[in-house]
Amino acid sequence: MSNGEVFEGPKPHNALLNRLRRLNKSLSRKVKGSNNWKKAKLKLSRLHMKIGNIRKDALHKPTNHLVCEYDIIGIEDLNVNEMSKNHKLAGSILDMGFYEFKRQLEYKALIAGVKTVQADRFYPSSKQGKNE
Repeated sequence: MSNGEVFEGPKPHNALLNRLRRLNKSLSRKVKGSNNWKKAKLKLSRLHMKIGNIRKDALHKPTNHLVCEYDIIGIEDLNVNEMSKNHKLAGSILDMGFYEFKRQLEYKALIAGVKTVQADRFYPSSKQGKNE
């Protein structure tokens, strides 16, 4: 944020990636349709649900905080598609769910009567602090 406040993301997919790989591999080794396959599929589904719930919780908390604290919120339009082409950052970028953050922020701001302003993708927002 512009005032220096930082929201740390939990990176649920990254944190649970080893377990996700192990369960996927376990499922692929089972005979499709068997009882053990169904159990493995249930375990994998529960892990996916857990990752999704962690991500939802991590997005709801900062958006709610922002809407409750501020009257005007400015967000930057990021080109996530191009950012995700960087193979070193792609997993972390996609794990954070930028679009969902923006969507939640907009609907919560609309309900609370908070104004949201979206900065253009090419607006030099990161350069503004250096001139002041």
